[in-house]
Amino acid sequence: MATLHPSTLSHLPTAIEQPGYNRDTTEIGIVHLGPGAFHRAHQAVYTEQALAEGGNWQICGVSLRSDTLKQALAPQDNLYTLMIVDREPAVSIIGSLKEVLVLKDDRQTVMARMCAAQTCIISLTITEKGYCLDSQDCLDLSHSDIQYDLSHPQTPRSAIGLLTAALAQRMEEKRSELTIISCDNLPHNGEKLKAAVLAFAQQQNPALATWIDTQICFPDTMVDSITPASHSGLEATAQQATGLHDSWPVQREAFTQWVIEDNFSGPRPAWEKYGVVFTHDVQVFEKAKLRILNASHSALAYIGSLAGFETVFDAISNTTIKAYIEQLLQQEILPTIAENADLTPQHYAQAILKRFENPHIRHLLAQIAWDGSKKLSPRILDTVRDNLAASRPIDMLCTVVAAWIVFVASQAKAKHPLTDPLAEALYSMAARHANAITAFATELLADKRIFAELVDHQIFRNTTLNKVTLLAECDAQTVLAKIDTLLR
Repeated sequence: MATLHPSTLSHLPTAIEQPGYNRDTTEIGIVHLGPGAFHRAHQAVYTEQALAEGGNWQICGVSLRSDTLKQALAPQDNLYTLMIVDREPAVSIIGSLKEVLVLKDDRQTVMARMCAAQTCIISLTITEKGYCLDSQDCLDLSHSDIQYDLSHPQTPRSAIGLLTAALAQRMEEKRSELTIISCDNLPHNGEKLKAAVLAFAQQQNPALATWIDTQICFPDTMVDSITPASHSGLEATAQQATGLHDSWPVQREAFTQWVIEDNFSGPRPAWEKYGVVFTHDVQVFEKAKLRILNASHSALAYIGSLAGFETVFDAISNTTIKAYIEQLLQQEILPTIAENADLTPQHYAQAILKRFENPHIRHLLAQIAWDGSKKLSPRILDTVRDNLAASRPIDMLCTVVAAWIVFVASQAKAKHPLTDPLAEALYSMAARHANAITAFATELLADKRIFAELVDHQIFRNTTLNKVTLLAECDAQTVLAKIDTLLR
């Protein structure tokens, strides 16, 4: 079986789209930190389309840790297959990713790319934990990676340290035509990224912080497209569709959305011609996505896992869980989101449920459950805060928090790995209360790193503890029965 490569593109079936521009003569204009599956199925695809309009906008992907992607795509000249898995499936070959670098192995080249005059955009998908923020969403100066980077400014290992190092060099070279775009699920992501970079720069050189503040734009963004993790079966499916072997194809649903604050320091691709929305108010889209899509995802991840389901489709196909999600949305989430000319929350929520019911997407609940200690605040706790302030109910929201607590306890008890920036602390806490879930929940709910000022809110604490008691020590069927008792 031939491998996907520029020399084998002529073997593709004619129905499969492939790069319509000259990859050899098109230069890099974007450096992307964290070229995982979501970036390759989302931003890289918008850029692939925009390259048809001309311009040097190919992407240099920089992995901050692993060389796995580089090893997989290098023999393919960084081409890869995009599988749209939906009611109307589609297959295309993406060529916008021109090279993949690994920070620890290619540090000099990474810096050269980030500081090059033709690089006008640096974008990021590094997940919430990659920003090294504390519970107040400020740069955590005590974070081990930040401490290391402050002590080793020439060899940073965090995204914040790396960005600051590149910006310091660009200041020296008077290259300010650069926009830094966060594409992670963080409210006010550009604002928070800028604040983190400024806080880091202030520790090193106040003049650098001033230059960044006045010269470099960090637009807020909202991104959306369900992108399940790749798996070995996907390789076989892609190979069957293309007739070529691809070591790391990606898949996503047909729906895709990218909203960017119209705030740039220099040029950009013609993304707007291919569906990207440029606006001065990203927050309305961002808030709806975090509170409707992402919150529902987290609810499905923790409650669905406790109920024995494996995927979003499996969980939402259960009538009890679907009824719970609908009630969560209608009673406790949608009342916190105002309708405006750009967005009707009720219609958006209905569309989200339809997307969850896509049988062709195997979006693993275990994947969504990652990094719960970081995801709870923007997805669930901010809505809790709004409802408490307005004297609205929080029972369904607290059930999600309780399900996360019981999920963590069950993972610890079974000695299963937990992917979370606080995994070590969570497991130590669980070990101290191995046979006392209420004691574990009580200590966890007092952790200000996760719950901030809510640790002192008795209604929130008591409601969550009540739901922990409801869900604890239950088998899968009992979990469903207990959830059913909450419905009204």
